[in-house]
Parts: sequence; C-alpha cells; structure tokens
Amino acid sequence: MRSTGFEYEADGDVRAVTDNKGQSIRLQRVKVKGMTDTVLLVDSDAKALKEASMDAKLSKRYEEGLAAIKTGIEGKGMKQRDKVNRRLGRLNQKYPGFEERYSVDLTYNEKGVVTAMSWQRVADAEETRSKMHGKYFLQTSLDENDEKNIWLFYNVIRMVEETFKTLKLDLDIRPVFHKTDSGAKAHLHLALLAYWVVSVTQYQLRKKGIHARWGELLRIMSAQQRVTIVAEQTNGRDIRVRRSTSPEEKLTAIQNALGIPAKPTCPTKFVWPQKLPSPEDPNSVSAT
Repeated sequence: MRSTGFEYEADGDVRAVTDNKGQSIRLQRVKVKGMTDTVLLVDSDAKALKEASMDAKLSKRYEEGLAAIKTGIEGKGMKQRDKVNRRLGRLNQKYPGFEERYSVDLTYNEKGVVTAMSWQRVADAEETRSKMHGKYFLQTSLDENDEKNIWLFYNVIRMVEETFKTLKLDLDIRPVFHKTDSGAKAHLHLALLAYWVVSVTQYQLRKKGIHARWGELLRIMSAQQRVTIVAEQTNGRDIRVRRSTSPEEKLTAIQNALGIPAKPTCPTKFVWPQKLPSPEDPNSVSAT
C-alpha cells in the first residue's frame, strides 16, 4: 500500500475477533497520512485463502494467454512486432496488474519479426501481492474507540445489502408487473412477509452453525420430493400411495436445526373405485 502512495502507520495493538462463521479476523487501528477519519486494518485468514485461490486461477489463465501468443509466433500465427505487442496489450487489459508480475521478453530479427518469446515471474511483485491477500481497510467518520464495534457496524451495512439482494434476486420483488397501486402494494407487502420468513429461518440456522444464502437453501431443500405411486388392481380400481422421499445429509441437518421432522407429511393412501360407463354414453353396454 505504501508503494501506491497510501502511507499509514499502526495506531494500536492487534485485536483478534471471530466473524459469524467462527473464522479468525485480526483488527488494528492505523493512522493514514492526510486523513482524519478512523481507519481500521482488517486481516482475514479465510479471505486470504480465497484471494490466493482466485489469484492462482488468474495467473494460470494469464500464462495460458502468453502460451497462445508464443504458439502463434512459433507456428503460422502473428509474428510482426506491432501485432504481437497489440496482442500482449489486449491480454494485459484482460488481466490488469499481471503485467508488473511477469517479465516478458521478445526477440526480433532485422525485419521486425518476432522469432522467440519467453517470460518469467517477478519474485518481488509476487511476494508483495501475496502479503496483501486477506487485508483491507475500513474507513469511517465515526469517533469510535473500540475496533470491534467498528467491525460490527460494517457487518450491519453488509447485512442490509444482503437483505436487498435477497429481495431482488430470491424473492422477485422487482420488476413489478402490476399496473394498479393496490396490486403493487400487495406485491411489496407479500415480498416483505416472505423476507420475514427468510430472515427468521436464516437466523435459526445461524444459531446452529449453518450459514447459507436463501437460494442455496432452496436448492438443498428441493432435493426432497413428494411422489405418487399408482397401482391398478384386477377389478379395475386404482390404488394411489403418496410418500415423501428420504432427505439427504445437508437437508437433514437443516431440518434438525429448524425442528422439522425428516418427513413432514405422513404417507397417504387413496383407493379409486372403478369408473362405470355413463348411461348416456353411446359406447356403454347395458345388460338385458
């Protein structure tokens, strides 16, 4: 961060807290040059692992792009200096920041044709990048001395954003297709009631250590189906039995956390009598 002109220094001890998933997070108040707001340095191990995984995937794709350019140079692809440089520029534009982390060497002949290409990683840039994984700053105008309270305030904002995301994506609060005020109001009221159910359900699951978005919960719960088995007897009657399928492991954990039985409905059996032909039916046969 200092290399980009963001000068800061530690202004307190490191405080360890845990998030709602039980993951370790370290908080430290810092002073930023030329800034009067309160700034908090957050260091998350889980976020570091995620960013390292994403970075490795992007590095692999960037090297695949370099390999494709090299294959074209060695084969029947583009070899002119300007065209190769433009192709490299498009690759760097697609993966910003990787240009500084890789040293690419091109060899030209007297006609300006690229004859060879090689690359290698810049060790210092890779080390600097890896040290930044999982770290970010929180800036606030609140005059709060407790680092944990600042972190909790930030989580409240994230929760509000997650609420709107759930309303828009999972509960289809928009677009509103109703053309009357009463219809639009009913649509919004039903969406808020549905979110109340979603919020209470997720709160109960979080107390049991289950953290999942509503869309993921619906996907897991949709695995359990209500099936109907139909059997026809020799006398023409139909026997229909309705049963619920056995829940999978993830669904069982959710049902136990919410206090819902594994099979919410009991098996039911229906016997349908033989359908006799109607007297008005011309195809019916009457006994004489």
